[in-house]
Amino acid sequence: MPTAEVLLRFSLTAFAIIIIPGPSVMFTVARGISLGKRAAILSVLGNNLGAYVSVILVSFGIGPIIQRSQIAFLVVSIFGGSYLIYLGYDTIKNRNQKTTEILTKTDYATSRQIVKQAFVVGVLNPKTLVFFAAVLPQFTDRSQGNVPLQLLFLGLIFWVIAFISDSIWGISAGVARDWLANSPNRISNLTLMGGVVIMILGVGILISLIR
Repeated sequence: MPTAEVLLRFSLTAFAIIIIPGPSVMFTVARGISLGKRAAILSVLGNNLGAYVSVILVSFGIGPIIQRSQIAFLVVSIFGGSYLIYLGYDTIKNRNQKTTEILTKTDYATSRQIVKQAFVVGVLNPKTLVFFAAVLPQFTDRSQGNVPLQLLFLGLIFWVIAFISDSIWGISAGVARDWLANSPNRISNLTLMGGVVIMILGVGILISLIR
């Protein structure tokens, strides 16, 4: 296993990277605005579980192979961007139904559905795979042996820090939503805003492919 010094350096590096808002934070905030605190936390859980798949791929040597394959990166990016656009569109399309369900206290989305959607978003983010493939190996020590286990452990540390940080963003967005959403029209508009942000994230991924 990595030494305590290495773990501390990695934790500080991970924190510095995670604390800067990125696509995962924007996705979480958008879900918090459109669906509330509960959905935001579940989205963080699903998204981070999906991202950990990249850690597993990197740990067992598949990550660098995919990283070097332009076709694989392109395919995953297209699916990822398209899926975000779909989630955003679905949120916008059903915003009035969601508003009614919120006001009547109906559990309009199961925990499994929310986690599953966010998990797919996390898995279909090739930039996460590239990041882990580039960063994690730098903090391993081959003399300690069992490099895959070291990578998995480092990825777990990153996961915990990301979960806490992203959850704070998500809860904050959900609280803001609860504070602002005191009328059906306002709830509908907030849901619309969240859906638009998610769609923009998806479009941004697709546009980045043609640069």
